[in-house]
Amino acid sequence: MLKVACVGLGWWSDELAKAVHGKTDKLRIVGGAARTPAKRAAFVERLGVRPYDSYEAVLGDSEIEGVILTTPHSLHADHVVAAAKAGKHVFVEKPFTLTAASAATAAEVCRRAGVVLAVGHNRRFAPAAVELKRLVDAGILGTILHAEANFSAPSALNYTPERWRASRVESPAGGLAGLGIHMIDALIWLLGPMDRTICQARRLAVTVDIDDTTSALIEFKAGYTGYLGTMCAAPYVVHLRVLGTGAIAEARGDFTQLEVQRAGGKPEPVPLPSIDTLRAELEAFADACTGGPAYPVRIEEAIHGIAVMETMARSAALSGAWLDIGSDGSAPSRC
Repeated sequence: MLKVACVGLGWWSDELAKAVHGKTDKLRIVGGAARTPAKRAAFVERLGVRPYDSYEAVLGDSEIEGVILTTPHSLHADHVVAAAKAGKHVFVEKPFTLTAASAATAAEVCRRAGVVLAVGHNRRFAPAAVELKRLVDAGILGTILHAEANFSAPSALNYTPERWRASRVESPAGGLAGLGIHMIDALIWLLGPMDRTICQARRLAVTVDIDDTTSALIEFKAGYTGYLGTMCAAPYVVHLRVLGTGAIAEARGDFTQLEVQRAGGKPEPVPLPSIDTLRAELEAFADACTGGPAYPVRIEEAIHGIAVMETMARSAALSGAWLDIGSDGSAPSRC
């Protein structure tokens, strides 16, 4: 059983903890660390685990084998590097980092240290996503033409200036880092790397100084076209549609539902099992750390996802310009 500590204790760390604590024999949370004493005290009381007053204290504990990082986005790169240098396996929430260069550096440090690096893209484990991947790979959709994705939620309507997410550094181009990165990763997994993009982002409704309405067009290296939308001031919606010459497949309902419409037919629901994607991703992390299969989110894909996000944010800052997407940590360039 892998012994881990949660670092950065807030709403999402609670969700991850609830998914696995006392529910699996693959991983056990033994402690928690946060900058805020009240958050730290509440977390350790709920779970009955030990408190750590600093990240350094976590890394200095020889019993801790891995860390679960749910810290602010801008801290991810440094936190991953520090964990790797301390010999700890790393599960880091998305976005992996905020720049492709820092993502590539952090990944290389983990590789040299021989520790597992897992990025928390839980929607890859969702039944609709797994089946959609099978349909694409099996050629059932025919020649792929286009993909459309949207992940929106009203979260930013309640942001106040002191919230760390209420910052253009932590939330570039609005919802990209908190919401859109899920769809970026899913699109890369389904259809391969992206070649270039153009993005627009606007602040239309929120009171804090971040954008809330973001959309991007995408060209894939394989020639497909795509669209990504993410609004952080709209009602909750998650859907991803892939259009091919033989069929259209659409995942909806946070990837719990899937419909396939074959040429000349009507949309038909696909029966799917129900799973806890948070538990699935953390158990996959534990398996990878204890000699089992490699974590299914390839690190090269995670780095490319950050390059896409970074390039979209750069395009939006340039008032919408087509930019090439580098996958090696290079800066976005104009087409």
